[in-house]
Amino acid sequence: MSNQTEIIAADIGNSNATIAHMRGAALISQFDVPTSTPHDEYVAALTASLGAGLFALPLVVASVTPRGLEALEAAWALSGGGEVAALGRDFTAPIENRANPPERVGQDRLANALAASRRADGEAIVVDFGTAVSFDVVKEGAFAGGVLTPGIGLAMEALHQKTALLPLVNPTAVKPPVIGTNTEDAINSGVYYGYIGLVNNILRELTKTYQRKPTVFATGGYGAYLAPEIDGIDEIVPGLTHEGIALAWAEKQ
Repeated sequence: MSNQTEIIAADIGNSNATIAHMRGAALISQFDVPTSTPHDEYVAALTASLGAGLFALPLVVASVTPRGLEALEAAWALSGGGEVAALGRDFTAPIENRANPPERVGQDRLANALAASRRADGEAIVVDFGTAVSFDVVKEGAFAGGVLTPGIGLAMEALHQKTALLPLVNPTAVKPPVIGTNTEDAINSGVYYGYIGLVNNILRELTKTYQRKPTVFATGGYGAYLAPEIDGIDEIVPGLTHEGIALAWAEKQ
């Protein structure tokens, strides 16, 4: 992969689109836009966050939501942007996909698997802390499948929506006390320590399926919040999905 290949890489999730300027595998800058952003606000966010010259670069997208992809493409065109290519629609990630059926796998997960495979010589697990917490399993350089659980935000929303009195709580910026002395602290404690236990246990079970210990990467919006407390995680790579998008694009050329 050329160290000078530049693209705008977009990882469109159910909650946010994270848009990054990539030079080779290096992340130069990034910003988030809510996936549901109206077109005029989307255009404003793009033009405010990207220099005029960057709109000439290819926009390469991994999206888990068709509406999110449509919205970004429309905003990109209105901003004067050029070429757009979407993983899974216009080209495929250069990694063997052993899922059944393979077409149901999110393109972000394949991008994660590709980047992790190259970083770890084909044996890796990626824990992506997004709307869902996904565990992407890489064996012998191939995407082998994984595990999906609801994410932290979904868990907090479910507590609020499915109960009469529990408030909607946002995660704290710091490690919460294990004993909550009020409802908000109790919810934060349950989510924080509960997800640490969940991730540790799933990683322990997944690692048993390998002949040699895989390298475990953490990425996604809540990765930096939880990963330092999770014993099985070897490295936190916030831009791993964008790195995979950039690798896929460079190897398509």
